[in-house]
Amino acid sequence: MTTSYTARPGELVRINAHDPVTVRLPPAAGNVGAEVVIKEVAGEEDAVEVLASTGQQVARDGYPYVTLRLVSDGAT
Repeated sequence: MTTSYTARPGELVRINAHDPVTVRLPPAAGNVGAEVVIKEVAGEEDAVEVLASTGQQVARDGYPYVTLRLVSDGAT
């Protein structure tokens, strides 16, 4: 994987991050119920940044993650 990647709805994004990686999410609108699963396999979860589409946000509970499952509600 390169240092920046744009995920597609329904995709499993597998990352072996030893260097910082940015994953851009697809727009929530038009993708109700679509999932994006991000799996970091090298134990370097702090090297992964997840960015939502413009005007949207990613809800995260504040705990480090190794696997992050995101489901679109069509709005955020």
